[in-house]
Amino acid sequence: MRYNRLLAAAATAAVSVLALTGCGGGSDATADPEAAGAPVVAVFTASYATPAVKTGVDMFEEQATEKGWQVSVSDSANDYNKLNAQLQDAISRDVDAIVMGYTSQEKTSLGVSAANDAGIPVFAIDAGVEPYKPYALNVTSDNTQLATASAQAIIDANPDGGDVLIVGWDSHPGIRLRTDVATELFEKNGFNVAANHQIQSPGAAQEEALSFVQDYLQSHPGEQAPVGVWAGFDAAGFGAVQAVESAGAEGVAVASMNGDDFAIAEIAKGGPFIATVLQDWPAIIGKVVDAMDIYFKDGTLPATNHVEIEGTPITEANANEF
Repeated sequence: MRYNRLLAAAATAAVSVLALTGCGGGSDATADPEAAGAPVVAVFTASYATPAVKTGVDMFEEQATEKGWQVSVSDSANDYNKLNAQLQDAISRDVDAIVMGYTSQEKTSLGVSAANDAGIPVFAIDAGVEPYKPYALNVTSDNTQLATASAQAIIDANPDGGDVLIVGWDSHPGIRLRTDVATELFEKNGFNVAANHQIQSPGAAQEEALSFVQDYLQSHPGEQAPVGVWAGFDAAGFGAVQAVESAGAEGVAVASMNGDDFAIAEIAKGGPFIATVLQDWPAIIGKVVDAMDIYFKDGTLPATNHVEIEGTPITEANANEF
């Protein structure tokens, strides 16, 4: 099995290092990771251009590299045909593990199934909202909790209800769930979802949200304006804030989630951006890295393959703490 190869390589490397240590002065004891059989890990994402995805992927790459793993990162820019082809290439290279970062289970099933058939474990970061058998482990945010906390901020700011706008991103399973949860919560509390825009290009989410909200406010001025804009992630939320400020639309509250630095800074200033929810990337990434480390050492895979981590609501009251 693949992990036996890793163990054998690690043992060989250890013997080599000991032998070098015992040599006379002047010997170079630095082992080449590839020669020493370091685990080879291929990371795939379709949305590296979005701030939260970049944060998580970079954090994983940094921690994995510190452990001596050979890591490659591929971004398909929301092209899932390309991503599945990239997966096939990694499988042909016989990598030791694959990491899916913020991807859709439905759109990567072909490549993930091929990895399973090849005996390559697939770990995942924020890549699904329910247990998925082909994954060795998926660690994700609790998307229901994120959506509930952010939508509730708009509800609390508008006790009399009113119209709200939704900005989602259906291609991401987590954000799709967040949108469903927020929509249901708004309707349950007497709010009307007046319009729902789904982002087409995550890398241009800020611009898309800006245009959508700006157009809506222009056609619904004054008392026709919505009381709030809920966005499924911070980049879209920031675009909505820019539109609200540009239109001078007072009383329109914006809430989203991710906890990106620019969102927290905007919330701390006061104004239309009233809330985000900080996703716990250190905990999420740490659990994935720890599980992979155990696998590389003894071939053990996690007993539970789906873990959800709650986020931290951030408002003007606590924004300066982050």
